[in-house]
Amino acid sequence: MPGMGVSAAASTPGSATVDTSLASLRAGLRAAANRDARDGLTVIAMTAPVIDAAALVEAFGDEVCFAWSPTTESAAAADGATAAGGTVAIVGVGVARELRGHGDARWSEIVRQARALAIDHAVSNGDVVAVDALGTARPRWVGGAAFAPGSADHAPWTGFGDAWFALPRWTYVNDRSVGWLVLAIDGRDATDATRWEAELARFRAVFAHPVVTPGQPDLVEHQPDTAAEWRTRVTAITDAIAHGTVSKVVAARQHGVTLAGRVRPAALLAALDERHGDTTRVLVRPPGAGALIAATPEQLVRCAGDVVTCDALAGTARIPDDALIPGGRVAAAAGLFASAKDRREHALVVDAIRAALEGAGAKVEAPREPGVKPLRHVLHLHTPFRATLTAPTHVLELAARLHPTPAMGGTPTPVAVQWIREHEPARGWYASPVGWFDLDGNGELVVAIRSGVIAGPRAHLWAGAGIVAGSDPDRELGETEHKLCAMLGALGSDEPAA
Repeated sequence: MPGMGVSAAASTPGSATVDTSLASLRAGLRAAANRDARDGLTVIAMTAPVIDAAALVEAFGDEVCFAWSPTTESAAAADGATAAGGTVAIVGVGVARELRGHGDARWSEIVRQARALAIDHAVSNGDVVAVDALGTARPRWVGGAAFAPGSADHAPWTGFGDAWFALPRWTYVNDRSVGWLVLAIDGRDATDATRWEAELARFRAVFAHPVVTPGQPDLVEHQPDTAAEWRTRVTAITDAIAHGTVSKVVAARQHGVTLAGRVRPAALLAALDERHGDTTRVLVRPPGAGALIAATPEQLVRCAGDVVTCDALAGTARIPDDALIPGGRVAAAAGLFASAKDRREHALVVDAIRAALEGAGAKVEAPREPGVKPLRHVLHLHTPFRATLTAPTHVLELAARLHPTPAMGGTPTPVAVQWIREHEPARGWYASPVGWFDLDGNGELVVAIRSGVIAGPRAHLWAGAGIVAGSDPDRELGETEHKLCAMLGALGSDEPAA
């Protein structure tokens, strides 16, 4: 609601003992109960141990609305920079406030609502302080958006909507050195100390024993798109390219699996953590929806003050069977780098990202030549971007300019997206921006590839490939199979998708 006030009671970083956490909670509840603006939120921050996100997902099950585990590489690079918008691990439980955006205006609607709820003060042990003093524990909105408006209107995406972000009721966040547990409550609820102390006790139990039971129920059925359907779709795209209708379309395949019991999101996240630490692992579960889970190598955009970073990730080769033989992986990387088809595909993405950032008034820096990014199953051509903004810009405003890049949609973008609408089942939040942003508009969004949505015993998985002139349907089919291996392997099956 416009004009809503928010305050915070923050503990001093240090030993996250039971007594310290309980004392911080009680101090925050007193501050909230004594506020004049009883319709506002109070944010109560308590130090906590550093644990993996999957442990909290295990404990809170269907209550969890969001989890974010950064890449091992980015976490190391961001060490010491979190207060300026660097990489953190986040788990959100419950919803204190939510934002919804619709149609083509979804990004601007979310930004407008978020700015209306901006926090202009905080309280620490009864003293008014700057919100920036909360540092790592500052409030964050978490969520994401659909690939395109209207693409998440039906199962298995029911409940996701065009765009959804939430300020969690409870947020756990760590920057690798210290953890924080943050409670956001209405002032009128602050007198219910028994409830909050009981919920805190549940978190304390996880902090004391952060365990995830391994394994999933047996995988009993695969239901992939057929190879024939895929070949027909790719041929239709290359025909359209030959006629000059479009330059590139990113086609996507679906692959359904059924387990003998409910898919366990915590075990799935833990498996992705173990197998794919070089990706960002994300869980998003809006109220009344299934859970989107991804292990994505692609950052759409990160904004920290006037510094913006993006990934151009396009052009793919599979990790060869002889990758463990000396020179095997090196030879595959050299072949990818030398591939005219893959370099052309990559250049389309680089040009689009540069144009989007320059359109936002940013000064853009990027290498002249791409590098090769190795993952567990595939190699990608990779160009990292760093840009400097000349005017304050919300990370979602940048996302609106960037999404979908030609790596996810194609080019020209409107034509490619329309082709996808007409020839594929609705993608929902596959290949969509998901992530977080703070009260200043800083934040990070990744692209939800190597992903699936889980509901009960079913997992609906997606994988895509960029189709350009010269694309071979069987080669692109093999590429999607290797991309699907990330989620299939974490679910207990490494078999190819076809």
